[in-house]
This record gives sequence, C-alpha cells and structure tokens, in this order.
Amino acid sequence: MKIFRSQGFWGRLAVLLLVFIAWGMASFCSLAKDSKAVRMRIHSLQASMGQEEIAVVLTDEAGEKFLPIAVGGDQALSIQLGRNGQTAKRPLTHDLLASIFKALEIRVEKVTITDLRDGVYYAEIALKQNGRTHQIDARPSDAIALSLRVEAPIYAMPHLLQSMSDLKTKEREETSGQTEITSWGIKLQELTESLADFFGRREGVLVADVMENGPASKSGLRAGDILLRLDKDELRDFDDFMKAFAAKKEAQSVEIGVLRGDQNLTVTIKMANE
Repeated sequence: MKIFRSQGFWGRLAVLLLVFIAWGMASFCSLAKDSKAVRMRIHSLQASMGQEEIAVVLTDEAGEKFLPIAVGGDQALSIQLGRNGQTAKRPLTHDLLASIFKALEIRVEKVTITDLRDGVYYAEIALKQNGRTHQIDARPSDAIALSLRVEAPIYAMPHLLQSMSDLKTKEREETSGQTEITSWGIKLQELTESLADFFGRREGVLVADVMENGPASKSGLRAGDILLRLDKDELRDFDDFMKAFAAKKEAQSVEIGVLRGDQNLTVTIKMANE
C-alpha cells in the first residue's frame, strides 16, 4: 500500500512537472514568436479608383518593408481621425472603447497584425490590467484605430511584410489619377465613388499629397483636406478647380475654403515670389 501511494504521489508529481514544463515551453515559444514582430507606423491611406475599400499602408521604422491592409470606409475614417488627433461630434466606437479602458485602468500595451489566412488579416490587442496581460483577437482595422487613440505601438509579424520597392511601384500606379500643382506644391485627386464614401462628401477636390516647405504646406494645408472654394469660386469637381486655378495663376495669394474632418476652414496660399 505504501509503495502504491508513493508511486501515486511521484506519478502525480511527474505529471505536474510535465504540465509545468509544457506550459513554460509554450510561453517561451509565444514570447519568442512575439519578439520577432516588427514595429510599424502608418504610412498612408490609399484609395484605388473603382474599388470600394481603402488600403491602410503600414511601413517598418527602417522604411524597407510595408504591409497594406484593406479596410472599409467607416474604419478608414476612424483611422484617419485618430491619426490626425481629431474627434467626431459624437464619440465613435474606438473613442468609446478608449474611454472605457481609461476608466477601468486598462492599458493597451500594443497591437499586432499576426496572420493572413484565406485573404483575411488577423490581429491581437495586448491589454494589461492589475498586472495581468490579456490577448484579445481583433480585426486589424479596429486594432489600429484603437492604438492611435491610446498611443499604443503597432507591430506586424515579419512573414506578412513586403518589399518597399513593391510599394513604390504600387504608388506610381495609384497616383496616375492625380494631378500635381507644382506652383502650390500639392497633388490633387478627384473624388471617386470610394473616396466620396470615405470622406462622406460628393463635391470638392481631394488633396492627395502636400510637398514639404511648398506654399501649400506653409499655408497649413494637409493631405486629406478637401478643397471646396477657391476665392469666391465654388469647387464641385476637378474641372471647377482647373478653371478657377487658371484664372488665378498670376495671383500673389489665393484664399481656399477647406473641409478637414467635420471642420470648415479657410487657408491662404501665398506664392513663393511674394
């Protein structure tokens, strides 16, 4: 009987040790896998002509790899607002979630884009409360939008990343629908159907890019702004802009009516030779 009990004790101890070792190895593997994740930042939001979805383009800190993730218009708008530090008139879902986490003293440590399966990206949000860490499954769009509101870092697993040279090729293809206004230092794009859904407006001209230290940049104009008025001329579409611009080519300064998020602003572009 003593031998049986002794064997039972040591047997149970052996099982416990095996469970502990297995748990330790699983934790180590998880940490090892997580340690390979690459820190990312948002490079841009890009809409393709004729497509309903918008790509959130992430790049690594070295600028050598990128990851494009297609999101819907609502998610793209939430990401853009978070990126610009703007808030909607009423809290969006990600604003509400950030407020709840703050009230409950839950910290978002990081978000990680973990995998791509059957054309669908997967992500995890690492939450910490009272010394305990919780891994929560999430859509990448939700994870990114939340991270921007709580200033949490964004990571991605290396097997998901693509070469930056591929992004440059893609950008050349995407910018074929854009027009550069050299004298102002901006690139403009007409509001396609997908862009109109994204920005919630059918009329106006989108500022696709702003060149650093150009007249438009110095005026405070930003990529993502929508031009609504050039002096007294209303801008319903790109043709309206080109007509108004042609009439103002020699002007020393031009007043622009701009929609930025839900704000109507006025900026003045002054020519470099003024």
